[in-house]
Formats: sequence, structure tokens, C-alpha cells
Amino acid sequence: MIVPAKRGFWQLLLTLQGSVLPRVLPQILLVALLSGVAWLMYDYLPNYFTSYSASAFGLLGLLLSLLLGFRNNASYARWWEGRQQLGALIMHARSLGRLAASHLTQAESQATQQQIFLLLRAFNRCLIYGLRDKPIAVELAAILGTEQAQRVAKKSNPADYLLLLLSQQVAYARRKAWLSEIMAAEFESLISELANVQAACERLKTTPIPFAYMLLAHRTAYLFCFLLPFALIATTGLTTPIISCVVAYAFFGLDALSAELEEPFGEQPNQLPLFAIERTLDINLLEAQELPAPPPLTAVKYWLN
Repeated sequence: MIVPAKRGFWQLLLTLQGSVLPRVLPQILLVALLSGVAWLMYDYLPNYFTSYSASAFGLLGLLLSLLLGFRNNASYARWWEGRQQLGALIMHARSLGRLAASHLTQAESQATQQQIFLLLRAFNRCLIYGLRDKPIAVELAAILGTEQAQRVAKKSNPADYLLLLLSQQVAYARRKAWLSEIMAAEFESLISELANVQAACERLKTTPIPFAYMLLAHRTAYLFCFLLPFALIATTGLTTPIISCVVAYAFFGLDALSAELEEPFGEQPNQLPLFAIERTLDINLLEAQELPAPPPLTAVKYWLN
């Protein structure tokens, strides 16, 4: 995710960090080339172009704006829901850690308290790495130890298995009377909330915007921008490449940005900073145990990953 900084007019105008311009520059250059072709054709066949009017492209541009606007809103809604779910992950994990630190204080329950914290940290890391399809065994070994990490990593859904282990720890504490029935129910309620967060994140990851709709907006944008120079050349003359490229930047840029926001858990500049969020929660859980914690991740060239 790009972390905004206070920038002046020229910095905002010329910055490339976080911009979609590098991704759509080949398409914009192609539109500029087509504008040159249109200008040459108009120079040699001026009578042919007088029968064309740009008014039809105004209607097509309005339709395309509606298509891209709807897709952009749908993509942003997915991005924002992803951020809300990760916020809920932090909230529920902190609450569960706080309960463990406050109610499992007996000397004989210290091992269970520590195990709950370890499983919470492991679940957090497992969910985050799973959303980005990263190998998890080595990362889990740093928390759970090699043997248990390998056992967890072999499961078809490692994060869900870690929630099962959390519930087993709570059930064990209830059987030992370290937790009252009410407090055990509160623990289980928070574990269920973590399961809801996991399910919501998996839904966002595995269910994209319908392909047919994405294809419709994508094709329409390309056809519009590639034909636009031939509709403008008779009225705008030598300024056609400039106008066509600005329109192409807007439409191709919206199309590319929508595709980026559609997958909120990826590693593109405008996607969510999953590793930074995972580090934040890891710090919170370690500090709740009065243990040394690593520093938070910071943005590198305004990019927080």
C-alpha cells in the first residue's frame, strides 16, 4: 500500500511511485501511434473523414464511464472489505490475548496461556501468508517449533487447524477449572470471530468479480481508445494525439487500477499491507506477554508491504 506523504503540485504531477502509468504506458503509446496513423490518413484522404462525427463517441464514452465506474466501485468495495476484515482480525486477536493474560494467571495455567499466545501468533501469520500463497512451514517453525509447524503445514487448511488447537486449549483450561463456564464461552466467541474473519478473507481471495463483466469493460475501453483518434482527427487536428493519450490514460488507468484493487491481498503497490499488519499484531501479542518485540515495518519509498 502506498503511504501518502505531503507533496507539492509538481511532485504529484510527476510521481510514478504507486501510479498505474508504467503499467498502461504501452497502451498509451499505441494510442499515440494510432493518432499518427489517423493524421496521415486524414492528410491523404480528407474527404473520407468529413463523414465521421465525434458525437457518437461521446455516447460511447458515457457508457464506458459507467462500466468502468461500476467496476471500480466494486473493486474498491472488495479492497475496503479486506481492510475491515484485517482490522477485525487485529481486534479479536488482541481481545483474546488480553483475556488469556488476565484470566489464566494461575501458576499451573501458565503453560496454557503461553500456548494460546503462540497459537494466536501462528494463526495470524498462517492466515496472512496463506492469503498471499506464501510457504508457511518455515515461518510457523519460528513460532511453534519445527515439529509442530510441519504438522500444521501439512493440513489442507492450516489456519483453521490452528483455531481447532486454540479451542482445545480453552477446553483444557475449562476442564481444569482455570476458566469459568462464562469465561470459556467468551474465549470461544472470540475464536469464532477469528474463524469468521478467515472465512471472509478466503471468500475475497477465491471469488473475483465475474470474468464476463471484467472482460466487457476491458474490451470496451480498448476499442474506444483505439478508435478515438480516427473520430477526433477531423476536428482536433494536430492536438489529436494529446487528447487521445489523456483519454487513454484515464480509461486504461481506471481499468488497471480496478484490476489491482480487485485482489486486495496481493503485493502490488495499491494492495493491502498484509505483512505490516501481521507484524503489528505480532508486536501487540508479544508485548502483552512482556516479551521483546520486533520493530514495526515501515514504508520503503512510500510503499508499505
